[in-house]
Amino acid sequence: MDELLRERDILNKNMLKAINATQKQIDLVKLHEQAKRSLEEEIQNYREEAQKQRKIIFQLEKERDRYINEASDLTQKADSFGMHRPLDKGKRG
Repeated sequence: MDELLRERDILNKNMLKAINATQKQIDLVKLHEQAKRSLEEEIQNYREEAQKQRKIIFQLEKERDRYINEASDLTQKADSFGMHRPLDKGKRG
């Protein structure tokens, strides 16, 4: 009888160890899932920010091109009136 009680105690002790180990694994899995969700949200935020930045860059490039064209048009008009660009001052060819 003592032998059976001792075996039962050993089995109970092993079962408690297994339960504790399982709970630790469950906790780790939950922690990793939470970290994964946080990282996925962070990645999505970066993607959205990158998209906003691309739109801003596109708008700035359009504005730059518009100013370049405007400057070119004004330069051509100035040249057609015989005006010289400031870079031409002092140059002799």
